Amino acid sequence: MASTQASLNNANTKLPPDLGMSWQNYVVRTLASVILMVSCWAVGHYSLSFLWIVIFTALYVLKTHLWIQREDQRMRLRTVALREREFVMAQFAQLGDLPAWVQFPDTERIEWVNKVIQQLWPYIGEYSKQFMREFIEPQVRAQMPSPFKSFKFVNIDMGDMACRVGGLKVYTQNVGRDKIIVDMDVVYAGDAEFTVAACGFTGGLNQLVLSGKVRCVMQPLLPCPPMIGGISGSFVELPKLDFNLTGMGEFVQLPGLIDAIRTVVNAQIANLCVLPNKIVVPLAPNVDVTKLYFPEPDGIIRLKIIEARNLVNKDFSIGFIKDKSDPYCEIRVGSQLFKTRTINNNLNPVFNEHFEAVVDQASGQMLRIELFDEDTASADEELGRLSIPLDIVRQSGVLHRWFHLEGCKHGELHLKCSWYNLSTDLKNMAQQSWESEWLSTDKPMHPALLMVFVDTVSELPYPKADLEPSPFIEVTLGRTSQRTPVKMKTVNPLFQSKFTFFVKQPEGQELKFVAYDDGTKRAIGELTIPLLSLMNQPNMEMFQNTFTLTHGVHTSPIVLTLRLRTFASVAEADTFFDQSIGRTYGTASHIERADSNRVANNHTSKPVNGDVISTEPAKTVDNGMMLDAHNINLTVNSPSIAESNSSTLRHHHGLQDRIRRSKHGRSTFREGEIQHFGDLQLGLRYDDLRFKLIVHIVAARNLNPVEKEGQADPYVSVKLYPVNSKTPKVKRKTGVVENSLNPHFDNQFELDIHYSDLHNYKLQLQVKDAINYGVLSRPPILGTLEFPLENFNREEIIDNRWFKLEGGHT
Repeated sequence: MASTQASLNNANTKLPPDLGMSWQNYVVRTLASVILMVSCWAVGHYSLSFLWIVIFTALYVLKTHLWIQREDQRMRLRTVALREREFVMAQFAQLGDLPAWVQFPDTERIEWVNKVIQQLWPYIGEYSKQFMREFIEPQVRAQMPSPFKSFKFVNIDMGDMACRVGGLKVYTQNVGRDKIIVDMDVVYAGDAEFTVAACGFTGGLNQLVLSGKVRCVMQPLLPCPPMIGGISGSFVELPKLDFNLTGMGEFVQLPGLIDAIRTVVNAQIANLCVLPNKIVVPLAPNVDVTKLYFPEPDGIIRLKIIEARNLVNKDFSIGFIKDKSDPYCEIRVGSQLFKTRTINNNLNPVFNEHFEAVVDQASGQMLRIELFDEDTASADEELGRLSIPLDIVRQSGVLHRWFHLEGCKHGELHLKCSWYNLSTDLKNMAQQSWESEWLSTDKPMHPALLMVFVDTVSELPYPKADLEPSPFIEVTLGRTSQRTPVKMKTVNPLFQSKFTFFVKQPEGQELKFVAYDDGTKRAIGELTIPLLSLMNQPNMEMFQNTFTLTHGVHTSPIVLTLRLRTFASVAEADTFFDQSIGRTYGTASHIERADSNRVANNHTSKPVNGDVISTEPAKTVDNGMMLDAHNINLTVNSPSIAESNSSTLRHHHGLQDRIRRSKHGRSTFREGEIQHFGDLQLGLRYDDLRFKLIVHIVAARNLNPVEKEGQADPYVSVKLYPVNSKTPKVKRKTGVVENSLNPHFDNQFELDIHYSDLHNYKLQLQVKDAINYGVLSRPPILGTLEFPLENFNREEIIDNRWFKLEGGHT
């Protein structure tokens, strides 16, 4: 530890001058201080309310705090980008977030690539200027309100500091022989600076920080130089982005406004280069790179957000007015973003909402779900999040169960996720048994997917005499419309844009193409294609066919690729649904329902289409009613997913609940009087593929109670400690089993730790009592088990073994 700190200190003393804080960094803060002082003087001089001083001061303090946070993050990332392995490990070890090349043996650290990028950076900068002016600028103009149509880049300076590749992984399995797939962890914390003009004002941004995983696909492979026909690049997920505004933008550096600007920027990045969107660069002439521009997706997922329970309360209660969180879910698959409705004042919301999304590449992509508490007066607060690898959904076919939420003290989410492969078989369009659940949903579900690739258009007409058009194509199916980027001043635009449409009944629908001039907003060509004609084609595909846009007597050739694919179910039934076991769930001690009137009216109803019926307090749900929500086993383990199997458990009470509950007394024990503390049944194994230590808390027996009447509400606290530290790296806890000295928990937790680091950690398990012994009293420890991992053999499995608990009752 001392050597690590010494290396960290040495690294800090050797920082290059450009990493230091120059006097220019403080100009804005000094001017803000002067403005604040003048404002305070004006308030006193003109006898205004003292409240104005309070408002000015609060805004200044908040703005300064955010500025310091961004500066600290930028300096840390920039320093990390320039240091060697030891410094990187020292920096990230405190955060528990080591880079991929440190954690995973199949991810390589390629320093030579960073040296090549540094040498190429001036030329990359010149290409970036051209790309942003020709591609980004027209797109921003098209999506801006009319007062901002004059948006343009005044100055683009990519700086001297290049982006850095932190780790690289080449996929060698399940990849076709005609392509190469590479994933790279890219970090940029450089000195780029952009200046833009709009509405007569000039502003810009600098101190750009960006990090994310970039996937590069090289295809097709050629038997002659340059050996690669083209390369496509895209972020697997939305990258992390931060920046500072300059010029007039400095006046909107307030939390609400700057967050809105970041949202717009993130949307532009997602539309540009987050899967399934990508940037394609052809490398060889006369090579068909349509597969790079227009690859077929891996499949489709249908998602049902059923309900959540035991969420954290982010709202405050005032007096007798009890306010609770207003939860909603945000779902993200690549660049696709969905949102459920908000359930007001409820910690156990029932959503029953359905979504479907296209999965471009299941390998490496995640299904991310975040729960938020909606606030009208401030930013929405996070209630928890969940990440599920889409590759696991594809392998499993159906996932249907409760999941523990991460990033919060407690909370669970119940969902069902089904995977569908794409097929050319028209028989899948017919209603099948597996579709019955999705036919009566809150929004339409579709049996087919239409993929459209707009390649080129030639000889477009002039909208006015001597006025060259700036065309774009609007593609419409039913009520859904999508559009290509604008190509500036050309009658022969090269679009190479792809679109996807979910199709309900293709036999009677038409696909419409309309070419518009962005300057005059006039239509300069139209084309309509019935989907029935596409269904009659071999494999329901038209590849690089030439059609005609018509505008009066003028015709313009347009090259299109169209594909229609039906959905083929992977599993006709939920393969993880265990019908041999029945349990009860839903008593008042298990879950506190916010809307008891609605619950009471519905508790005798049967579930329809998989909907969850909330239970009336103090009554138990019929086994058949709730069987599908529990007793589900995963055959494929998932990273960052802790198994929730707590149908006999209740959750931990908060402070207010402890105050309302009756206080219990404790027995007095003499020193040495207690001879035993009971036993704990434990399962332990290590997953080499995902670098996870899996801890299975099964049960406990013969616990020695602290409560004077001999009662106990036990639960187990799981902590992972570094050997020479008193601060745990990971903390987890099971649910509470009420009034039992022989509780059955059956909870499983996955702890992130590399196998090479196991010997540096120990596992501490404590059985605690959740009975209320006073508001200020800590839960007493009924027994403790310490498990050093130094001698743990990761190739062996500890399966449901009993261990003797050591001393407790503190």
